[in-house]
Formats: sequence, structure tokens, C-alpha cells
Amino acid sequence: MTPGARYRLLPHTADLRVEVRCADFPGLCAASVETLFSLLTDRRTVRRAARRTFSAAGATREERFHGILRKALLLFALDRFLVRDAGATMELDVVTVTVTGEPADPARHAVYREIKAVTAHGLAVSAGPSGWTGRFVLDV
Repeated sequence: MTPGARYRLLPHTADLRVEVRCADFPGLCAASVETLFSLLTDRRTVRRAARRTFSAAGATREERFHGILRKALLLFALDRFLVRDAGATMELDVVTVTVTGEPADPARHAVYREIKAVTAHGLAVSAGPSGWTGRFVLDV
């Protein structure tokens, strides 16, 4: 997990509602990607064999946050790529996330659950005196 970041699951009727906290917005994006993959598999078993980079732009930080999470989930859904670590940078209205990881290997990686989508419903990003908080719902 990104240094200083932490996450928790919040009550939700059917899906997974997640809250992530971090010191800054790029860190929040990176920590949220790591959280997403922590909910998919045991990230400690994922090797740092390959690197992928993806970006999201948007008029609001919520649009950028949602875009990053959707692209991260697509890494797994389309390429079966699992993330071990993530880092992020921000330039103007574009967030760029770089991840390390490897393709899923059923012999070494147990997939805990199917995550179908990162929904826009309930998605929120806020900044406060103790850092940034992001909330999102995963359709499982």
C-alpha cells in the first residue's frame, strides 16, 4: 500500500463500498488502485515483473479518479494483469498511474471475487486538513 494510505470497507447492501485515505490526490489514486487489486487477490503473491502506465483526464477530480479506477479494472478484465504496486503523478488535469505486476497465474493467484465495474454512484473525492479521502462502489 502507498505509504501513509489506508482503506476500509463501508457498509453497503450488495456491492463493495470502499473508502481510501492518503496525503495527496495522486497518492489517493495510486492507493485506490492498490486497494482495488487487494480486493481481487493477495497482492503479496504478485511479482513486479512488468510495468504498465495509464492516464485519465477530466474536468473534475471525481472524473479523473473514476477514470483511473475504471482503467485499472480493465487491466485485469482484458489483460488478466494483476497489480502489486502503484504510483501516480498529476499534471494539470491529467492523472498518470504507473503500476508493476504480472499476468494472473491461476496456479499462484487466487482471485477472491469478480468485480464487474467501478460505479459512478456514490463516488466522492474530498480534501481535508488530514489529507484526501476517496469513496467508491465496486459492482461485484
